[in-house]
Amino acid sequence: MEKSIQSELIGVFKYNENLNSFEASKGKIHWELNERNELVDKSEMLKRAEKLFLFLEEFDQKAKIAITEKLIDYKNDFWPEYDEDDENLNWDAVYAGEYNVTKEEFAEAITLYNIEIRANDIYCEYHDGDLFGGHRIHAYFDNDYKLLNADV
Repeated sequence: MEKSIQSELIGVFKYNENLNSFEASKGKIHWELNERNELVDKSEMLKRAEKLFLFLEEFDQKAKIAITEKLIDYKNDFWPEYDEDDENLNWDAVYAGEYNVTKEEFAEAITLYNIEIRANDIYCEYHDGDLFGGHRIHAYFDNDYKLLNADV
């Protein structure tokens, strides 16, 4: 069994037996090649990771927009930026959306920190920037980088 895979771009991916995957860190991003499906081609997964690495900034910007579109209403409806028990709360302002987080604020708050290349998709985790009380945002993309789903 291979214990590591070398990437010219990302570095050395070391095998993690507990997760059945190869892991590497580059900058603030943790990378993973998920081998849980025995039929995966490790070299193909590495090529996909390196391709993504080459335009990671562009991917991240587009991903943040897509995640924001998917989760902004959930954020503003169920994770409000005001205290419902505040007796001085201006409910007219609440109903007018004055406490809502904007799409720009949402996208700016979240931070990519984990990328997992899997057999049929790409899984990313984002720090929520305290939009959801410190919970992680889970985002799933197809191999063309289109958002499939996002949740908290």
